[in-house]
Amino acid sequence: MTIPDNTADPTPTGPSQPLPASPWILLDRTTAGQAASVLDRLEQWLVGGGEPEAVASCASACSMEQDDAFSVAAWVGALAARLDRRIEETDRWS
Repeated sequence: MTIPDNTADPTPTGPSQPLPASPWILLDRTTAGQAASVLDRLEQWLVGGGEPEAVASCASACSMEQDDAFSVAAWVGALAARLDRRIEETDRWS
């Protein structure tokens, strides 16, 4: 897994100006909703819906061998909930 380098200097270096580092990307509501659904399903599968070896392998891969399936399910669920909240916030401002 490649981790993006968000430490690049955002100052102009020539005719084109690089964008400043940001923790968010822009995406449409459909993509955000679908991503939240996938994360919800992954959370459910990790907690108890899959073959134990497959679940352990998936959790290991998702966490770079740092967490077990329940820990990964917790942060995957948190990501899904955050996406859902952002969608709701955006809907209120629309």
